[in-house]
Amino acid sequence: MQPSRVLVAAAFLLAGVSNVMAASSVDISVVGTIIPSACTPTLSDAGTVDYGKISINDFPRLGEMVLPAATINLEVTCDAPTLMAVRSLDNRAGTAAVQSPSHDPLTVYGLGLASGGQKIGRYELKMNDVTADEQPRAVIESIDKETWFAADNAMWQPRWLRTVSNGNIIPVAVTTLKTDLMLSTVLAPKDSLPGEEEIQIDGSTTLDVIYL
Repeated sequence: MQPSRVLVAAAFLLAGVSNVMAASSVDISVVGTIIPSACTPTLSDAGTVDYGKISINDFPRLGEMVLPAATINLEVTCDAPTLMAVRSLDNRAGTAAVQSPSHDPLTVYGLGLASGGQKIGRYELKMNDVTADEQPRAVIESIDKETWFAADNAMWQPRWLRTVSNGNIIPVAVTTLKTDLMLSTVLAPKDSLPGEEEIQIDGSTTLDVIYL
């Protein structure tokens, strides 16, 4: 007895469905490396730079208000020598006030917005007196953990990773990393801010330890 045309057609149809399903499948891969050490970052003064109350009448008649430079000490301590870097993230991205076209907008962090949406100002971060395991080290930076650049005396851009090297622009394992973070803060000109209300300066940066 020969199979009916209906059964044959059904068999071909099922075969086609099977091929389509197989060709449309994808795999999820979950990968990574568990390392036997961990690193903990700490900041002096709980990571806070408090400028207190600033009278808008103390602003210059024209131009921006430059605030005194400030320093915060950053220390990263690891259980054992570890390849790691520190990444900065601007939690107020898009709020940095940049008045001068000659100023690099990529290096600045925002100070939040006033009630009318006006940008309050900006600040920059710079690493100074960097040591690893009590030895002076060269600072290097990367955006992708793959390509590294020398970063001594350069401003620390948001989203970039920083670590240290022996001078060959290759990360080295460290147990303790210490540095002074120098903050340069500038407020927008007073004629661009609402002068009839209190304005809360609201800069915020997160520093994450990233294992390499």
